[in-house]
Amino acid sequence: MTRITLFWGEEGLVGLEARGHSGGGFKGEDVVCAAVSALVQALLVGLRDVAGASEAECERDSSDSLIRVRWPKIRASEFDLLTRTIALSLMEVASRYAEFVSIAEVHES
Repeated sequence: MTRITLFWGEEGLVGLEARGHSGGGFKGEDVVCAAVSALVQALLVGLRDVAGASEAECERDSSDSLIRVRWPKIRASEFDLLTRTIALSLMEVASRYAEFVSIAEVHES
């Protein structure tokens, strides 16, 4: 199962983490895993290359099947359209493939 955690600050989404493989198909043919990966990569490209958030951080750990993306809380409202779109898209994937993807939301102060 892929477990996605959305981290919310006062001004909006400030990070996300995806951990694990969905198990929705054979390795290299898992469309659920591919959908999650594509959305997380689109977020990173959107933040860095479109929104100019060079300070956006990405941590990967292939041994733990983990990708974590964070950006400055003070810029959360500036990135809101992009980050909410990705969050809602991930929620849609999770609702359609609930046996393979779960989403948790953490509200930070």
